[in-house]
Amino acid sequence: MQEGGVRHGRAAYRALGLALAVAALVGCGGGGAGSTAPGGPTALTVREYDGRRLTATTALDCAVRGGACDRVAALLPRLAPEPGEVCTEIYGGPGRRVITGTVAGRAIEVEVTRTNGCEIARYDLLTRALRP
Repeated sequence: MQEGGVRHGRAAYRALGLALAVAALVGCGGGGAGSTAPGGPTALTVREYDGRRLTATTALDCAVRGGACDRVAALLPRLAPEPGEVCTEIYGGPGRRVITGTVAGRAIEVEVTRTNGCEIARYDLLTRALRP
């Protein structure tokens, strides 16, 4: 775990997966900026780091149906490491993104780095989801 990183546990990922499954069933927020899914609102922020330095902060607009917020919320289960996954030992650079906020009213915090082949693939998935 790199210094200043977000700590992850398997139980947290299972809870995140359950929360996201519920969110997928009820949608990412519905019609307007103040709308809420039965589980609560969805609000996501993505912070980008170059090593330890924060380089960008993006609050996703969850009022836009089918926009980046919906894409990122749907992608969250795929960003969690699989138990026992085997990854290539390729270093893709110091890039790191941390997604925080709520999905259907449940708090989430997910970190994606470029420290090995699996993380690079997840980072690239997130990059595509964030594009307009």
